[in-house]
Amino acid sequence: MLSILLGFFDAFTQEYLVSFCEKCGQIKLYCASTKEEWFALFEQHEINCFFFSFEEDIMSVRSVIFTLRNYEQHHHTPILLFSTKIEYLITAFVHWRSCECFLMPLDNKKQEALTSLLHYYVGLYGKIHLDSRKFCQIHTPKGIYNLPYSDILYIESTMKKSIIHLKKEVIHVQSPLYQIRSKLTDKNFVQTHRSFIVNLENVSYIDKSKEPWGIFFFNSDKEAFVSRSHKKSLMPFFPESDDEIISNNFD
Repeated sequence: MLSILLGFFDAFTQEYLVSFCEKCGQIKLYCASTKEEWFALFEQHEINCFFFSFEEDIMSVRSVIFTLRNYEQHHHTPILLFSTKIEYLITAFVHWRSCECFLMPLDNKKQEALTSLLHYYVGLYGKIHLDSRKFCQIHTPKGIYNLPYSDILYIESTMKKSIIHLKKEVIHVQSPLYQIRSKLTDKNFVQTHRSFIVNLENVSYIDKSKEPWGIFFFNSDKEAFVSRSHKKSLMPFFPESDDEIISNNFD
């Protein structure tokens, strides 16, 4: 379900927009008339889209939007601005190009545009929710990646940063390995070394003839490793190797 936070609207406009959104279905609405109420709702709920009134007190709204965009997860969250003053909307568009502007009152064309946009957001966030177990969302300074779990070979730690090795590319992330690990909900991801998390779905071969063990992947010449202290983490996935893993850990 798409969640929208409406901020700083007068009672009439707020009622109008709430009624408008409710007709689009699968939308959860929150409303705030003050900055205190807005930030309280923002901190309590996961918000997917923001509506702002851009009328008289535009400095307060600008301050809130700047704060919102400083949150990494909200760099590109949809923002819709509503105003009866076109000059305010033009100014807003110059400052925040990643927003949608609607001149009030809405004519038929704008009503259709807003309806289409809301239906698009509802469908998009519904799909993200359904696919949340299949994708890992990674934020970097250059953009946001939705990475299919099946494309990830392994994640490598280096100098308090992480390198995500995919089937066809490599992504450098300004986050330590443990933070990346917290985003991986798929059971096939196993930490095999203090510096490696491996996607067992893509493992083609484990070389136990050397120390540390080497891990190789389908259609790739890349290699990850299994340290002595992490061999037990592989036991549930390779039960025939249990005895050997145990003996190797106590040699």
